[in-house]
Amino acid sequence: MEKDRKQIVWALWIIVFPIFLFFIIDHLRTFPYENMAGLFAFAVLIVLVSLFPIRIKSTSLIPLHGIALAVFLHFGLLIEMAVTQLALFTALSMLRLSKKEMYRFPFNSVIFLCVSLVSAGVFYLLGGTTGDVERITGDMVLPAIGYAVTFFVANHVFIYVAIKYLTKRDVSFWDEGLKWEAVSAVMIVPVGLTLAMLYNQIGFIAIFLMGIPFVSVSLILKQYHSLETSNDLLKRVSLYGYQVNENLSVNKIINLFFEHLKTIFPVDTIHLYDYNPQDGIRFRQSTEPFEGKPVDQLSTKVTETSKTIHFDKHREWADLESRDVLANTESVIAVPVMRNQECVAVITLTSARKRAFEKRHVMILEFMANYLAVAVQNARNYEKTKQESERCALTNLYNFRYFENLLLEKFDKQGSVDQQFAIILLDLDHFKRVNDTYGHHSGNEVLCQVANVLEDTVGSAGTVARYGGEEFVILIENTNLSFAKSLAETLRQALENHPFVVENDLTEGNKTLIQVTASIGVAGKTDPDDNAMAVLRNADRAMYTGAKQQGRNRVAQFS
Repeated sequence: MEKDRKQIVWALWIIVFPIFLFFIIDHLRTFPYENMAGLFAFAVLIVLVSLFPIRIKSTSLIPLHGIALAVFLHFGLLIEMAVTQLALFTALSMLRLSKKEMYRFPFNSVIFLCVSLVSAGVFYLLGGTTGDVERITGDMVLPAIGYAVTFFVANHVFIYVAIKYLTKRDVSFWDEGLKWEAVSAVMIVPVGLTLAMLYNQIGFIAIFLMGIPFVSVSLILKQYHSLETSNDLLKRVSLYGYQVNENLSVNKIINLFFEHLKTIFPVDTIHLYDYNPQDGIRFRQSTEPFEGKPVDQLSTKVTETSKTIHFDKHREWADLESRDVLANTESVIAVPVMRNQECVAVITLTSARKRAFEKRHVMILEFMANYLAVAVQNARNYEKTKQESERCALTNLYNFRYFENLLLEKFDKQGSVDQQFAIILLDLDHFKRVNDTYGHHSGNEVLCQVANVLEDTVGSAGTVARYGGEEFVILIENTNLSFAKSLAETLRQALENHPFVVENDLTEGNKTLIQVTASIGVAGKTDPDDNAMAVLRNADRAMYTGAKQQGRNRVAQFS
């Protein structure tokens, strides 16, 4: 809800609630003393019921309507409104609301005051009376049904309208919660009438007898709901594990990890820190901008102890961290990411709500942290293996095996008969002299420098690979021979004009500038029946017959 609408809600409540309190206090002055003990017992019962809501799927049901009906029948409208407000504030206090959500207290308070008034009005219109417990007979059934139906309908309508027009959210009137609220409404009449009649007949024991099943059923369903929730969370964790088993990069694994954290935990911000003893702790990724922000001391402490930190409210960790670093934060979980029994990272979740994270959240986050450590390590091993299998160890260019597979996949196996491409094949001239004159180490240095020149010159226009020895090959996609030959000439000139620095390993090791040239062959796909390897062979022929045999340091085109 926007700030101005929250202010309207608070202003309305500040006007309405004091008026309600005035009437309650005035009414209690004349309230029969002998009924005070009974009223107190009903208040205790409704508070207990509010402390243990019945959880069914994603809906929380508080069967206070039945108790409220019994209070209404015995003590009248004002007392029922007061007891209902007490139950409401008790239930909301258990929801771990953040400061931004505190408007829900006045919001729901005003709605329940209106619901109580409307329900009581229907009850009186149908001939019902309150206060005379001796007359709770069959004549009360119809007014009680009217009260229950009105309570249910008015409550849902008021909340629906308020949410739709105050929060501007697109909510559905007929949702899952409405179905279970309807079931609760059906229970109102028998529960309320039974409780009223039992209290009339046997006194306080009635409240005790009704309270035991209420609280017992609620506790059983709460435990069942807790197990269901834990199972659902574990299923989501398993889904993450299934997805990271694919060959994803480290960054994609971390991004996927963040997405799953957002769906699993009631979190406001997520921070991931890398850690090693040499460099210390540093930001890796966050759901909010973190550049220039200091690392919070809670996460730092986790790296020192390799133990999880979990706090439910700010005052529990106020002496460990400045509120400026973890702004608007109450609840915190910080979990170490362990690999080989050493902390390598920290995951920190924060929430503006008090008691936002439960014990099961800590357990699940620790489990996911271990999963992340394994997934990242596997991804790094995979990337390293892939790098070694695809790249030349000396020049870091793609190797010929990768280049050959690229040609086959793109132009032969996919049947792209109409796709144009060209191949540039170059061989360094008289490269054996470099090895013989300056040593093989210097020759390797020249090959690395040639690789850099080729990559810088070709850029994103093509794929550069080491063909073998002192030969290099370049694939230019979606092009014609004219462009490929022009690029080849640019490459020839770039190599010819580049000062190559070598150390003479065979003498005193002085640095020397040498010139390196290359003979280059160019071929393209000119016939739809040409396959990729045929084009590569044509480029090889052009290089030897048109460039090498014609004097070297030149470009030849296959035709």
